Amino acid sequence: MVAADRGYFRDAGVDVQIVTFQGSANNQIPLLARGDVDLSPVVSGPSLFNQFTQGFRIKLLANLTSPHAGYRDGAVIVVRKDLWDSGAIKGPKDLVGKKIDASAEGNPPDFLMRQALLSAGVDPDQAGLTHKARTPSDSVEFLRQHVEEVTVMSEPSASQAQAQGVGVRWLGYQDVIPWYQETFLAASEQFASSRSADAQKVLTAYLRAAKEIDVSGGKWTPELLATAAKWTKQKEATLKAMGGLMYFSPDGTIDQGALDRVQQFWVREKQVASPIPATDLLSGPVRQVKAGGS
Repeated sequence: MVAADRGYFRDAGVDVQIVTFQGSANNQIPLLARGDVDLSPVVSGPSLFNQFTQGFRIKLLANLTSPHAGYRDGAVIVVRKDLWDSGAIKGPKDLVGKKIDASAEGNPPDFLMRQALLSAGVDPDQAGLTHKARTPSDSVEFLRQHVEEVTVMSEPSASQAQAQGVGVRWLGYQDVIPWYQETFLAASEQFASSRSADAQKVLTAYLRAAKEIDVSGGKWTPELLATAAKWTKQKEATLKAMGGLMYFSPDGTIDQGALDRVQQFWVREKQVASPIPATDLLSGPVRQVKAGGS
């Protein structure tokens, strides 16, 4: 958003045509695999790893968002307010027997919820985990209508639920999986291989914007707020109510160890049948990686 508004793609010498989409970044995997789009944000869900066994080779160029102290997490577990006020839920072990929804299976909110349960030694089946919500507003309504007792949702919906007195923001990535990298900038196989110079230009423009955002220290500035409202169609007041920004990695470094750790989790959950080396997901000409995942 920032790079587009400030002309950074143009400055880098690349013409970027931006299209918007609804729903999880998981939905972009088929479009990237077919080459319908050249670049898109993606998440490290099962579909990212499974696309290799289907004959596709989507490549990751950079990390976009990840947990970081002083910044808002992109997803938060929210407890229905009456249960929170009664003290019925104080820790992940209290989720046993509760009605829980984690939105679309395999997306970052689902991963957060599963990891919270895992931290308490709770099996998802014990916790009655479901995946019925299709939009963040569904998750809010599930709490409001007492359909669910706990949901996990992305921002700004989690903050909206709290502001409306429907739920209480509880656990985010920083509380449960601080090593996690939430989203990545990915390229189709064709774009990464045949137009690697243009991929590098896009990455250069993106990182220029990410470094400028980092200067804000996680606080909304009038300029950033205006840009976010313009592109997301959210009111500035709604975005401001989040309390701050998510952390956009200023150098885009991909944590290879964390990526493999996520894949191994989905293997254990039997949602990834044929694990691949994490390095296979990284684009040779532009990749930035580090070992880690601790």
